[in-house]
Amino acid sequence: MNHNEQTFTFEEMAELERRRLVADSLRGTLAVLNSNLSLEKLLNYIVNQACPLLNADAAAIYHLQLNGVLTTQALVGLSSDYVQYANIPLGKLATGKAALSRQPIYFADTKQLLQDNVDPNLRDAIEILTRKFKSILSVPIEIRDENYGSLTLYYKENHDISDEEIALAKDFSIQAALAIDNARLRMRVQQDAIVEERNRLARELHDSVTQNLFSASLIAETLPKLIARDPEKTLEGLNELCLLTRGALAEMRSLLLELRPHAMEDVQLDILIRQLSESASGRLRKPVHFSVSGQAMLPMDVRLTFYRVTQEALNNIIKHAAANCVQISLNYGESKMDGTCDWVQLSIEDDGCGFRKMDEKASHLGFSIMKERAQALGAELTIKSQVNCGTQIVLVWKANRQEQL
Repeated sequence: MNHNEQTFTFEEMAELERRRLVADSLRGTLAVLNSNLSLEKLLNYIVNQACPLLNADAAAIYHLQLNGVLTTQALVGLSSDYVQYANIPLGKLATGKAALSRQPIYFADTKQLLQDNVDPNLRDAIEILTRKFKSILSVPIEIRDENYGSLTLYYKENHDISDEEIALAKDFSIQAALAIDNARLRMRVQQDAIVEERNRLARELHDSVTQNLFSASLIAETLPKLIARDPEKTLEGLNELCLLTRGALAEMRSLLLELRPHAMEDVQLDILIRQLSESASGRLRKPVHFSVSGQAMLPMDVRLTFYRVTQEALNNIIKHAAANCVQISLNYGESKMDGTCDWVQLSIEDDGCGFRKMDEKASHLGFSIMKERAQALGAELTIKSQVNCGTQIVLVWKANRQEQL
């Protein structure tokens, strides 16, 4: 036998295996914390991991409410008859004591809980608890300086808690705190994004719809005075009034779609682009010609990408192109028996000022964002432009190309 070889007893091997399982579990939990799972699923994952590694038969995470009562937020192994009573006042039982003291609390014999001066309604829960579990351990959950609640572990047999188990229970409570804190941060980011989106829509409402309606009201007030004096100018005014009101209506419809994105699921692409073209026509006060060839059902991500590219292109034309003529064409491939098609092409052309170098204008005009959207879809986007000769944007999507990606 090689004297350098190290031998282990059965107990030592078991302990090494347990430590490996603990390390693997903690690594796995950290990986889950970085996922996009909901807070409920994250906390349920943590209590399910804590039970076997701490030799517990049940576990629960409790959240301290504003009224000073701890309620279950995630649990495993606890019966419904106990949970219905398990609203635990702060400072009561192991769960409430751990939350109040911010220290681990352990009862080797749960019957000790009956010695507390507790509310009669809580005594029913304690009696159910003592019939099913002999020992209980609770550790506090703290998020930054906030007393969030407790992680409580239940044992059916009398269990001697070691310092190592208490340390491991603390690790799980820290992971629960991280999961909760991360979920709050994600929610805050989402709320900030919602507020920013609402502010953007409010700005667009003011910049486009309000200005169009204000201009339309001025023209409407002027027209009666022009009818007898200058019929030709009256006709021009009526045409402009028609463009403004139609554009404002289309703009309102587009903004409503932005507020209710799921509504796009039931709207055909040509209708979405027609609304954008009419909205742009009102803002430009010039006709935006739109034509469509064919008809087919397209996946939601295809419609959304074509919609966003059209929206960005028309915004560029309105702000930068100084165009007199804008033409948009949408062409579908041959429709199949199931109503789908193999390809669709969108072309947006203007006779505006154009530009010379793509690299200098790409970021400023949002072309890089358009290209990213097209690449994510597996579509092809080409942009051609010359100074004083306008710009052409062509977007092509092919069904078989998307399937291959």
